[in-house]
Amino acid sequence: MAVILCQKEATFPYYYERLDISIHSLEELCYAVGKYPLLIPEHFVDHRLLEWVSTGLNRPMLSEKLKQLKDMGEREERLLFRLLRECSYFTERELEDFSLELRRIQALSEPERKERMGDSFFSLKKYRKALDAYQDAYHLEENGRRLRKIAESYLYLKQFQRAGDAFAKLYRKNQDKAALRRLYFLSQITFPKDRYKELWQGVEEDLVKEWQAEWEDALKEADQAEGILELKNAYNEGEEAFFQEAEKKLEAWKEEIRGRA
Repeated sequence: MAVILCQKEATFPYYYERLDISIHSLEELCYAVGKYPLLIPEHFVDHRLLEWVSTGLNRPMLSEKLKQLKDMGEREERLLFRLLRECSYFTERELEDFSLELRRIQALSEPERKERMGDSFFSLKKYRKALDAYQDAYHLEENGRRLRKIAESYLYLKQFQRAGDAFAKLYRKNQDKAALRRLYFLSQITFPKDRYKELWQGVEEDLVKEWQAEWEDALKEADQAEGILELKNAYNEGEEAFFQEAEKKLEAWKEEIRGRA
């Protein structure tokens, strides 16, 4: 996510839990709120945020005014817009558009809102949070699209068995050939094809041949990937160089996976 620092940096950052980022200015906060409106917490303008505005940004008068309005029962949306106007990050037209977007979000059903929250998390590569949101949406109202998103989230989290089960469930429910294709590729790397042997019965032979050709092409392409070539070169240099390069790659992959939580 891009960050924007236009005025004085805060003396300490505000941790925006939904996005898992530390924010260092009011402009950055406005950017994050405007960029991901579906991820704004229900009670966003709370004691922790007001404390940051007061002491972190050294804006005690603004913090006190927002606190007074909050104590008087002012609606959360109006508190938020009061805060957004203070930083002058948005034009009035942009604020009007943002207000319309918030109303559209409020008009969504609960399962629709959860699904779109999942989409926002997925776009941020927060696949664990995306999965949780998709599962909530699916439990509230089942449909194939949400089940596919659940399966894809498991896939990006490298939980291949659960991804396979979700794709298999999708195929059984909807006869979704795209889900069966995903399952075919998963079966090449994680579990034997006979795990779902009943699903392969009746599948067109030409379709399976097409998927197999795709798989073989993917293997050839992967064999020439930059990371693989670096490992091969390190191997040719000797055992010590190989293990150093392998350790470096493993640590990078671990960090990548941790970031998907």
